[in-house]
Amino acid sequence: MKTLIQLCFLLSLPLTLISQHSIEGRVVDEDGKGLPFVNITINKGGRGGTTDLDGFYQLESTAPINSLDFSYIGFESQSLTGPNLETKAKLVVLIETKTTLGEVTVLPGENPAHRMVENAVRNKEANDPEELDQFSYYSYSKFIVTLNLDSIDPDIDTVMLSDRIDSLKADQPDSIVKIDSSGFELHQYFSDKHLFFMETLTQRKFKRPRDNEEVIANRTSGFKNPMFSLLVTQLQSFSFYSDYIGISGGEYLNPISKGSTKRYYFVLEDSLFTESGDTIFTLSFRPRPNTGFKALQGVINIDSRDWAIVNVRATPASEESLPIEISQEYRRFGPHTWFPVSFEADIKLRMFSINKAVPRAIMRRRLMRIDLDPKLKFSDISHAELTIEEKDQAEVDSLLNAFRGDVLDSLEANTYTFVDSISEAENFERSLNIFLTLSRGYIPIYYVNLDIGSVLNYNVYEGFRLGAAFETNERFHDRLKLGAFYAYGFKDKAHKYGGHINYELHKNLRWQVYARYKSDIFETSGFGMPGIDAQSIFQNNYRRISIEQWDYNQQIRLGMRIDPLPNIQLDLSTLHERLNTVGNYQFSDFTTNRDWFEFSEVAIGLRYAPAEEYAETPIGKIKLRQRYPVFSLHVSEGMNDYWQGDYNYTRALFQAEYKRLSRGYGETSIRLRAAAVWGDVPATKLFTPAANFRTISNYWEATFYAVPDRHAFETMRFNEFLNDRMISLMWRQDFRSTFYKRSGFEPHLEMVHRIAFGTLAKPELHKNIGVKDLKHGYFESGLEFNRLYVSNLLGLGIGVYYRYGPNQLAEPLHNFAFKLSSKFSF
Repeated sequence: MKTLIQLCFLLSLPLTLISQHSIEGRVVDEDGKGLPFVNITINKGGRGGTTDLDGFYQLESTAPINSLDFSYIGFESQSLTGPNLETKAKLVVLIETKTTLGEVTVLPGENPAHRMVENAVRNKEANDPEELDQFSYYSYSKFIVTLNLDSIDPDIDTVMLSDRIDSLKADQPDSIVKIDSSGFELHQYFSDKHLFFMETLTQRKFKRPRDNEEVIANRTSGFKNPMFSLLVTQLQSFSFYSDYIGISGGEYLNPISKGSTKRYYFVLEDSLFTESGDTIFTLSFRPRPNTGFKALQGVINIDSRDWAIVNVRATPASEESLPIEISQEYRRFGPHTWFPVSFEADIKLRMFSINKAVPRAIMRRRLMRIDLDPKLKFSDISHAELTIEEKDQAEVDSLLNAFRGDVLDSLEANTYTFVDSISEAENFERSLNIFLTLSRGYIPIYYVNLDIGSVLNYNVYEGFRLGAAFETNERFHDRLKLGAFYAYGFKDKAHKYGGHINYELHKNLRWQVYARYKSDIFETSGFGMPGIDAQSIFQNNYRRISIEQWDYNQQIRLGMRIDPLPNIQLDLSTLHERLNTVGNYQFSDFTTNRDWFEFSEVAIGLRYAPAEEYAETPIGKIKLRQRYPVFSLHVSEGMNDYWQGDYNYTRALFQAEYKRLSRGYGETSIRLRAAAVWGDVPATKLFTPAANFRTISNYWEATFYAVPDRHAFETMRFNEFLNDRMISLMWRQDFRSTFYKRSGFEPHLEMVHRIAFGTLAKPELHKNIGVKDLKHGYFESGLEFNRLYVSNLLGLGIGVYYRYGPNQLAEPLHNFAFKLSSKFSF
């Protein structure tokens, strides 16, 4: 019996195959651009499929195909039927409607779209491709910058006037008074080429928790530098499952995230039955009005079998954002196993125009050779998130030819030829290197780079500080760096200067030896941990402007710096420094009584950022994203019998930073600092918390003339406390514009709480300076209303802070600080 059933099945198989009917074609808009993810139903029965990222489709049916219905949000639906259906279906043009996603009608009762969204949210972790144990794939992408020539009139604009309007005669020709051929010439010039074209081939290997994507081939029109491949790898998030979706550097709240039905409007626009019996639901989404989070709007298709994302189109909802539309397409590899197979990004570069034509940047990325169980070893995967290496052009061409699939079209090939020739004539490569240098804050001048931030500064002690800092660049030597700086303070009338020598032993390990000398000012009793990046006003750090107590510092430091393991930086050094304290401070250690002090020490510095993402590139190791937590430690041993030092001590500094972006509640940031010194040392080696309140007698001048700092005690007076053991904790909740947002009015509500404790073992050693410690604790809370007025990237607001607890001041008003805030948006 079993054999008979098998025989019947085999005999019926050819009949089944013969009964399959198929049809294929492409769906485009009026400009000929392929439309992705168009719903197509067969024979009015609700079954069908969708187009791919380029608008192509291929459908199969067990019954003869007599009609096709095409539906796409934002476009008029279209039906095809009757004779020659296959011919009509080869190219289907849909007409765009005036209806936008912003037009939502809210009806009473339960929204049926919410059930689909909530099911998708519940199954996020199961369907998220980056929740797999491991996978690998190759990715081929094209990045094109082109002109929309259809928006330009290609005809010659000619205005002709006759001397006799009322009666034209054959022997009296018209007079040509105006000829505008710019549109015609632009059409002619760019009809066979793009403005820019790039191909990138990458290989990604993922094995939790390690992840690396390697750029194995890159060709860029006009440039040999492969750094342009960052445009492809960093343009959008790999999948649409994270709480926040990264698009062109911005972080947008995912509509498929917990609680999103309270933050987004969803509309069930369409549904489609697949041959396997599943339903694909088409949902449109847009943010609810007056919500301040960075939001998306678009269309998403969800499969009912696994409640997984089939495809998605999205664009930033805010008009102020970069006009970019992204698309992602997924394919099912098994139960709750969906994986991206193609990506697209379409950007209107509206900040530029050529004869009123706005260029478009288009990125298309296709994944291939996807392996969801590649049997990877950790040794197979680099520690860097991204690796970019320069390769021989012949090898690059061979790899691209192998993965490209189709040959380049004439526009793409012509772009390489044309832009490469222009680049060679105009030296585009040199211009790119200048731009990269400027983006790091330097101006290249022949063999040296000028630090832009060193030219002009201001603080209340030095007044205006005019100077310059230079360092040699790659044109001088690719490993040896020589640097020098000079500055003059117009208020303290003092010269500051110094220099350094760095030699790089290994690029990707960032292994270098160095020697540095400087004569400059240093905050008295400041935290001052070497290895922590200096914070500028563009990171909303303004405290340095108001610091009142400084030491003049002459220092020689010799050391070695290396990244021995991923995300770990190590610094070993020895130094000798002489510090002259400003003012009449005296240190009474019963052996000396002077206002200058000499120290010699050996030190070790360590920085550990376990989640930080970086790239290994031809120009070295660069940071891709700052991730938290970040831990920093610096320990130094001072010796009085070494290099003319006068004091024995051990000094330790520790800092931990953590930031987290949460759904709908903005950013939480925490900074913990701890410091201790063992041994009798002058105040310059002790510690005071990061105060930011002037000590001048006029209260209102002191409070309003200081700008709030992201990491400072706003009500604490400078040098009010002195400690040899100290710990401080700062907590900030930045709600951003979560609750409310209008054009030009984006109030960022921020709550801050700060506490500090400290002790001072021998206050009697320190004369003519405040020696109050923090053993009873310091407490401060505040509210900031930032970006009440917004102009471009800068927003103005106000902060109110209150000091309470054992160190509260007797005058009630003096426990408050009222400050005008200035906050950059990046």
